[in-house]
Amino acid sequence: MPSKSNTNIRSNQCYMPLWITEWAIVSSLICIWDATYVLTRPRSMAKGDLFHLFSPYATYITVDPLYGNLKNAFVIGQSWMNYVELTLALFAVILYHIFKRKNSGCLLLLIASVMSCSKTVLYFIHDYYERSLHPHDSPYEIETWQYLLLFIIPSSLWIIFPFCCTWTLGRQIIKILDSSNDKTKSA
Repeated sequence: MPSKSNTNIRSNQCYMPLWITEWAIVSSLICIWDATYVLTRPRSMAKGDLFHLFSPYATYITVDPLYGNLKNAFVIGQSWMNYVELTLALFAVILYHIFKRKNSGCLLLLIASVMSCSKTVLYFIHDYYERSLHPHDSPYEIETWQYLLLFIIPSSLWIIFPFCCTWTLGRQIIKILDSSNDKTKSA
């Protein structure tokens, strides 16, 4: 019996696995919270009136000082891009599951996943050079294990999962396009 994804590809319909839908929704909710923390600073920081919603960031800014630096434009720009990505991802899920526009939903989620993965890689590159070029600018002394546990590992999820989404959806889209090209050539 053929798998659901193979059946859909033969019928020129892209299939969005449940894990991709779940990732799109959960990561979007986390990114809304994250971007809102950055874009509402200093109100979201300690002593701010919104701090009760963002209290875990009091610890996070010790491993990622960009989140505590009100003058750094890079973290502000990446936060606005979070809103763009999550809007695309949630719209993709709605297109796929509610409006049954399967190919459109898969394509839009592929685009959002590429954006998320590449933005996170850029964030890591920026972090590496920021730390090496300005080693004394961080107001906090952190241990390597804290940096790995609180920054590297959680942030890596926004490379790994979007890459897997891109790979899974991209392969399907390519098969659908190839199938369509074969049908056009034989007609």
